[in-house]
Amino acid sequence: MVCALLQHLISDLIPLLSFPQWEQTEKKKVKKMPKKNNEPKDLSMEDEAWNSRVEDVETFLAHAGNQEFLSSTETIEDGVELIRMNIRRGNRNPAKRKTFWKQILDEGREWKREHGANVEMDWPTSQGKPSNLPAHVQQSTSDIYDLTYEAAIDYWNNNQIVQITAIRSGRNKEEGGQPYPDAVEYAKTRAFAMKQRFVKLFNDGRWDGNFSLEEGMTIALPPADENQEEGDEDDSSDA
Repeated sequence: MVCALLQHLISDLIPLLSFPQWEQTEKKKVKKMPKKNNEPKDLSMEDEAWNSRVEDVETFLAHAGNQEFLSSTETIEDGVELIRMNIRRGNRNPAKRKTFWKQILDEGREWKREHGANVEMDWPTSQGKPSNLPAHVQQSTSDIYDLTYEAAIDYWNNNQIVQITAIRSGRNKEEGGQPYPDAVEYAKTRAFAMKQRFVKLFNDGRWDGNFSLEEGMTIALPPADENQEEGDEDDSSDA
């Protein structure tokens, strides 16, 4: 009789003793879910920004020196049509222009000479903030960079005096005054400095942005009150 009573009491106590542990386990399982942002992502683009980007792309597509490449394969022709289609879609639907612009970039990003494309004018844009320079200036400064790079490689390789005396700018606090390790590093520095010089000339209103080895360039004289000599700009962009 006593044993039966004890068993009955124990069976009544077990749920009471285990309840706090069950409650604690359940509490551990409960996690606060992060609040969802239900606001739709802004994919719109203002007319000025859209038209500026599209103008650069249209200039590339219409350039006479690019036509052979743009019609060279069915894949490239399909890419051109997709670009034109997304331009039309963006013209009609400003609310989704960022989406259309990304698709345009994805189609044309490899159409550059550095990627092996047989074009006279490189694809003008890339992911991120576009250049503020007009398309013809971007092309001119790109040509200046490429030609300066090739000339600098040749200059370094064929002149030991250059290999010994060409040193990094003193503005470089880590390597200033040290010689370049090879022709590539020397050429990259000289080409970049030359490109930046002509970007500045254009931004200062002294150069119209047109470049031709055959016809040369038209560059205005500096203002009378400009103190810095033109030659001093050569090392302004050295690495």
